[in-house]
Amino acid sequence: MESAEGYVPGLWQSTGRINVRYAIISLMKRELMDILACPVCKGELKLTVTEENKKEIVSGSLFCAQCNYTYPIEETIPNLLPPSKTN
Repeated sequence: MESAEGYVPGLWQSTGRINVRYAIISLMKRELMDILACPVCKGELKLTVTEENKKEIVSGSLFCAQCNYTYPIEETIPNLLPPSKTN
């Protein structure tokens, strides 16, 4: 994989598998809202920002109204694991 902003070298080796969302979309930016969708239903996500700096969203959440589920954004990383994978 070519170098990309937010790419985490060695993620494959350290975990045995790669989480594409984490490896490629590790910095949450407003521009990503055009391409992000709920990983379960593919519906629209509503962004709520708690903290933001000049480059990215530091903390907040992404809410899917169809699934009634909130995905957290912590330390600039959106956690888009489906609810069934978080338990």
